[in-house]
Amino acid sequence: MNETVEKQYNPRTTVTPEQLLALTEQGTRASEEARARYEGVYDLRYGPGPLETADFFYSGKPNQPVMVFFHGGYWRARDKKDYTFVVSGVLPLGCSVVVMNYDLCPAVTVAQIVDQTRRGLEWVAQQAAGWNVDGSKILVSGHSAGAHIIAATLAQTGAGFQLKQHGIKKAYLISGVFDVEPVLQISVNEEVHLQPADVQLLSPVRHPFAPDIHYEVVVGGAEPRDWIGESAKMAAHLKSMGCEVGLHELAGLNHYTVLHEMDSPAGYISKLIARDLKTL
Repeated sequence: MNETVEKQYNPRTTVTPEQLLALTEQGTRASEEARARYEGVYDLRYGPGPLETADFFYSGKPNQPVMVFFHGGYWRARDKKDYTFVVSGVLPLGCSVVVMNYDLCPAVTVAQIVDQTRRGLEWVAQQAAGWNVDGSKILVSGHSAGAHIIAATLAQTGAGFQLKQHGIKKAYLISGVFDVEPVLQISVNEEVHLQPADVQLLSPVRHPFAPDIHYEVVVGGAEPRDWIGESAKMAAHLKSMGCEVGLHELAGLNHYTVLHEMDSPAGYISKLIARDLKTL
């Protein structure tokens, strides 16, 4: 393990264990409140993997867009139930929400998770008519590893996990890592098992993107310098591909608090979504 790289690429180095516990408990409470407030259909299966399931929350408004959210956890931790709170920031906007799960390392590889992401997004499009949502107006969002796997399936890698046909209009990449090479040098890789041979294919910032999807890249201003740099480089790369891109560094927010800008309609990320829904 390289301690210098660890400090820049392990978000837990920016908070104390006590702070991390408090933030985790905050998310748990907010997610429990969201499940109590909004009617959901839980554990819908989109693939054969043990955790290839999703929860669907209908806005009550027919033929409107749907937001698909992928959680973080550095590909090896957390669960969709920990992040139901994002529903509270999106559903009141009149946009239905799907909160996705996926299998975790080391039971599967990162490449397999990206393929599950592709399969999940294809499944959402297939379900759209039955859910009474507009499958041609899909929004996607992801935090941390969730941002990575979205970008990795949208990148034009030519790999089997590339999403080739879709109705995605907008992607919100929140506090992601987009070049995985530094992960080879940090403690997380003891569970993730990335190899040097994986780096090129699994680093979205190294691949072309089609300009038909618009992006918002969001990162906390209190995150490590190099982690902030991941978002800045990704935004610049997308712009160079001809994509419409917004880059947002939210002052004072760390890797964990930044996502809570999506837990109510008043949050910064939720306001971006509300703005975009008006023009879809």
